[in-house]
Parts: sequence; structure tokens; C-alpha cells
Amino acid sequence: MKKLLCALLSVIMVSSVLSVATLPAAAASKPVKLKKKSTTLKTTQKYKIKLKKKKGVRIKSITYKSSNKKIAVVNKKGKVTAKKAGKASIKIRAKYTYKGKKHKTKLSFKLTVKKKTESFYQRLSKFSNKLYNMTVNKSASNYSMSPVSIYMALAMLYSIGDKNVKSDVKSLTGMTDTDFTKTKTLYNKLNKEHTFGSKTVARLFLTNSLWLDSGNTFDSDAVSRLGKETACTPENVPFASDNKTANKRIREFIKEKTNGLIDKDFDLRPDTLLALINTLYFKDIWDTETNELKTETRGFTTPNGKKNHEFILGKYIPGRKAETSVSEYFYAQTAFGYKIKFILPKNGHTLSQAMSADNLNKVNTTKNFKPTDKDGTEHYTRCIFPRFKLESETPLMDVMLKNRVLGHAFSNFLSTLTTTPLCVSDMRHNVVLDVSKEGIEGAAVTIFAAKATAILPTHPKKYHDFVLNKSFGFIITDPSDIVLFEGQVTNP
Repeated sequence: MKKLLCALLSVIMVSSVLSVATLPAAAASKPVKLKKKSTTLKTTQKYKIKLKKKKGVRIKSITYKSSNKKIAVVNKKGKVTAKKAGKASIKIRAKYTYKGKKHKTKLSFKLTVKKKTESFYQRLSKFSNKLYNMTVNKSASNYSMSPVSIYMALAMLYSIGDKNVKSDVKSLTGMTDTDFTKTKTLYNKLNKEHTFGSKTVARLFLTNSLWLDSGNTFDSDAVSRLGKETACTPENVPFASDNKTANKRIREFIKEKTNGLIDKDFDLRPDTLLALINTLYFKDIWDTETNELKTETRGFTTPNGKKNHEFILGKYIPGRKAETSVSEYFYAQTAFGYKIKFILPKNGHTLSQAMSADNLNKVNTTKNFKPTDKDGTEHYTRCIFPRFKLESETPLMDVMLKNRVLGHAFSNFLSTLTTTPLCVSDMRHNVVLDVSKEGIEGAAVTIFAAKATAILPTHPKKYHDFVLNKSFGFIITDPSDIVLFEGQVTNP
């Protein structure tokens, strides 16, 4: 019995030893694996796939392949770029040596891409670049416009328009109903004044105003609501009874609000019922310590040949020029942080390509101009640019009609301001901009004038009976047409 017990114990001990000996092999982790097996990115975001290697592992070769290049692409170094919303996997094949033996492994990195949500200000920037390309005359040598001035006028039009006009304005701007509730916040954000000592040296100043024909009656609650939504102040002028006086008052108002830069008669018609007017004035200096930047004469290549011109030598700013496939760009900065971004077409590319909406969107979203290298080398860049002064008038009415936008505003629409149907009869946009050795000064005005239009047509009324005098069926739905009940009645 004793011998049998000893024999059994020996077998158990041997089995245990064998089991313990085999455990590390079964539980051993792979020499090469992913540090992270999955991630979630937003569109345009990038991510570097990283491997976790045991000591002694030497990678001989590695390849990466995306299961869906429409969702994400990956380069030979394992850097993933998210393209559009969806799911994809990155297939990884690696060959390596470990403990003197050759190995190969297959890994899979899971990727979820979500649509990048844009902020109100990003949408505003995209609209600005879209609008520029709509309004610019490609054959014109010099041109300038103020997207934010036009946006403010459109926001006022949105506020007083019916659902069709609102839909047109949203379609043009790419904005949502919620975005338009931020108009007053934008207005307050932009209005700023900067002083140095006791002197005002920089200013960004906007006004929104509503000019009403004094011979007509308007809903006071609607006027007040427009003011609350868009910071718009009302003015009464005699468009119909004394058109000369009305235009004179508007001219004086615009001249005052643009510091005299825009001084012209806009000749709004006697049948104008109301006008929405935005003015913008901007001025900033390059430096609070230096009265002006240095200048020198250099050659400038025009479409008609070279000429000598006065160039401004900007200040050195941390960073270096960036580039897209069609352009190079950098910026100069004023004393109070306003920027002028210069975009130069690359050789073989045109100014139109460099100023396309897509390229401008890339330029305007660049935040990092790489001022420091990994080894600590610091980079500084200055812009050397010609002094220029522009005066531009945009045929805004023609632009909107040509691009088939705001159609309802040009035909018939109803407004809470008045019971009279309206139509936009005139659109004006003027800009003056002076970039000199002292700084930047500019002004813009946008005018949307509306007149009374024909009374919306009425039609003869007819009345009918629908008699359910035999078996009938029914469906009961919620406001979005989800069926709550359905059935039939054969014997009520």
C-alpha cells in the first residue's frame, strides 16, 4: 500500500512539473504586437500606428494596407489619414528576427472615422472663401471684398425673411438656424477698440442698420426683434416723398461710420420700402513702438511686364512659409494681432488656382508654421510686400442672379416687418483698402434694398364634401408621419 501511494504521488508530481513547464509557452506573449489595437479619428485627422516589441526583436520589413481607402489611407511608415466617416482596418505584415530565428506576423488595427464637426467660425470662413470666388472677376487686376460685411447683411435678410428666404440664405452661406442666432455674438466679438497710452491706435467697428420709408407703417415688434437678433438700429427716411434727402442721410451715415473712406451717393430708388445696411471700418498699425516700417524700391512683375514699386519690409515672425500643392503662404501681423495672409502661386500655377475656395480653406486653417525644428533650430520669417491701395465695387446683384442664389428674395417674400410683399431690388458692396508702411486701414459697406412688390395672387375658392357613407380605412400618424394607428370601419 505504501509503495502504491508513493507511486501515485510520483505520477502527480511529474504531471504537475510538466504542466507548469508548459504554461509559460502557452501564455507567452508575441514578440511583436500593437501598442494600441484601435482608435477613433475625425476626418482629416492623422494617427501613427506604433508597435510594441520585445527586447532583441529586429524588424526586417513591414507593410501597411488599408481595407478601405475611401475611409482611410496609410503610408509606408504607418501614418494613417482619416478621409471620411466609416470603419476600416489597417492590415499590417511584419517580418522580424528574434532569438536568432526568422518570424513573420499579421496584425490588424481597427479604425473608426467620424465626421469632423465644424464650428460656426469655420463655416463662416468657408462661406467667405466661397463668396470671394463667386464675386471676383478673374480678369480683373485688383479686387477686394468684405465677406463679413456681406454676411451681416445676409443675416439681417434672414431675420426679416419668410421660410423660403431663410432657406435660400442658409443654402448660400452653409449656415444653420442655430448659427444665425449667433449673429449678435459675432457682431459684439468684432467690435473692438485698442489704445496705446491715451490714443486710440486700432479699431474694428461695424454697424447694422435698418432704413425704413417714413411714409409707410412697419411692425414695431418685428423691428425690435431684428435689433435684438442682429444689433440692428432703425432709421426713418423719406424714400418716396423726398428721395434726395433720404439718399443724403444714408451717404452721411456711411461716410461717418467708415471714417470718410466711403463717401458716395448710392441713389436708392424712390420706391425703396426698406434698406438693410452694414458698414465696417478697420484700422491697425504695424507696431506700437515704431511709427512705420522700412521700405525699399523693388521690381514687381505685372501681367504687362515689370515695374519698380515701393515695398514694405515686414517684421520677422516665428515660423516659416507653408505650402499647398498650388501655393506658398505666410503672414504679416499688426500690433494688436490682426493678420494679413499672403498667398503666392507656385511656378506653373495661376493666381486663380491659388485663390480657389479649396486652397483658401487650407490656408486659413493653418495654425502651425513650424517655428522650431526637433533639434531646437528656431525659424523666423518676414513678408516683404508692395504697398497697395484698392477701391472695389462688387456688382452683388448680378453675382447673386448669375449664381442663381437668393431667388425668393428677388421675387416675392413676406416679412414680419410689413404686410406688404417685398422683393430685394438692389444690392451694393463697396470696399476701400489701404496697406501702407504705417499699417492697414479699410472700410466696407453692404446694402440690400427692398421694395414693395405685387400682391401675392389669390385664387377663387371652391368647397367640396367628402362623404364616408360606406366601409372605409384609416391611418393615424404623428407630425412626422409615423403611424400610430391604422385600421378600417365596415360597421360604425
